[in-house]
Amino acid sequence: MPGDLDMNKLQEEAARRAREMQARARIPPPRKPAREAPRPEQPAPPPPAPSPAPSQEESPLGVFFQDKERTVILALLLLLSGEEKNNELLFALFFLLL
Repeated sequence: MPGDLDMNKLQEEAARRAREMQARARIPPPRKPAREAPRPEQPAPPPPAPSPAPSQEESPLGVFFQDKERTVILALLLLLSGEEKNNELLFALFFLLL
C-alpha cells in the first residue's frame, strides 16, 4: 500500500536523522598535553578549624524568618487566613513549613 511505503520511508528517515544527531553529539575525549611538567608534591594544608557559631538569642519566631521561602509561606498564611474557604490550602502551607 502507498501509505505503508510512506510510513516506512518516514521511519527510515527518522532513524537516519537520529543516528546523525548521535554522531554529532559524541564529544571527543580531551587532549592530553604532550609533555606534563612534573609537579613537586606538597602536603595539603589542614582544613581550617570550624569557627564556633556566634551565640545569638533568637526569638521563637526568628526560626521562621531565616530563609526567604519560609517568609513567603508565612506571608501567604497571613493573607489567606482571613478567608474561610481555603482551609485545605492553609493546611498545605502549614505542612510546607514543617
